[in-house]
Amino acid sequence: MTYRVKKGFAAALAIICLAAGAAGGADVRSLTKELFVVPSTTGNEDMMAAKIRGLLPRGAAVEEDGLGMIAVRFRGAPGPTLLLAALDGYGHMVSGITPDGYLTLDRPVAPPHARFDAYLLGQPVVVSTARGPVQGVVSQPALHLLTPERRKTLVEGFSLENAFVDIGARSEGEARAKGVEVLDAVTFPPALTELAGDKWAGPGLGLKAVAAVLVAVADSLAAGPPGGETVLAWAAQTKFAARGRGARPAVGAVRAKARWNPARTVIVDVVAAGRGEGSPVLGKGPVLIEPKDKRSAHRRALERVADEAGLPRQDMSADGSPLTIPFAAPPSEVLTIALPVQFLNTPSEIVDLKDLQALRDILIGFLAKGDGR
Repeated sequence: MTYRVKKGFAAALAIICLAAGAAGGADVRSLTKELFVVPSTTGNEDMMAAKIRGLLPRGAAVEEDGLGMIAVRFRGAPGPTLLLAALDGYGHMVSGITPDGYLTLDRPVAPPHARFDAYLLGQPVVVSTARGPVQGVVSQPALHLLTPERRKTLVEGFSLENAFVDIGARSEGEARAKGVEVLDAVTFPPALTELAGDKWAGPGLGLKAVAAVLVAVADSLAAGPPGGETVLAWAAQTKFAARGRGARPAVGAVRAKARWNPARTVIVDVVAAGRGEGSPVLGKGPVLIEPKDKRSAHRRALERVADEAGLPRQDMSADGSPLTIPFAAPPSEVLTIALPVQFLNTPSEIVDLKDLQALRDILIGFLAKGDGR
């Protein structure tokens, strides 16, 4: 994957970051709103990493790996605890520009589900270029003018092969004059919808909210040192699988394991909610996820923190995600705590702000206990 610094965006973003860093606020709602508007697809995480860096506490020991990952270390006893979240989400990228100025699309990584591309049909999109955002729409013929066969093919068989983005350009030269280049990220506009019942909705909202939670946790640790050495990290390329046979871990997680070799790891992630009996539910708290019949020491610590503080939590048995695999070998321990998200990996992801606040408070309480046992 090719990484390119988007200079126009980066300069504007730096000003925002400095202002945010000066404020030093740790309100998870405000942080979520700030991160939500920053595009961050796999291979294009640089703007999000810059934004997070600007929001971290002044004087924090910030570390980067040169490939997109960013982290902050809080010194304490040896044997670090690692809290790891993803920088990148799913999206699309420019794969070409036609002679008449339309953009064609591809994906940097495999989609999360078979119908992921279909959400594009007829929708507005934002192209993140080196000169700033360019607005566009994915073309859609008037369905009432099509034959029944053509209508069925378009609606039911939509694919990236027949997806064309119209940015108002009349030629390839005009499109490039706007700053558009191959590999530019293409995402849905960051339209945040505030729903009843203290819920928010928007494209890619879940992962942005989780990233905001870690920023809020970092702010709390700056006010009082943790009980042991703690690393909070936001990993890039988490949707890429590492090479090899068998279960293939996420590349970003492999790099985090090699860099810090933590004694215990908490993956802070998202999980699909509202899928029927046994599925996580919005508003019932973050979800502790471990394989069936496993109950690690730091899972018990997280449960104790939640129960003692009266914070809601849910439990779920599932195999480790690609993010957990590098950290699963004994004697290290790994656990996932996830924000429940309804309509996950759609343009209408819904999160409950009560779950978001509980996730932040549980993590802060967990780290405050030191060894967590």
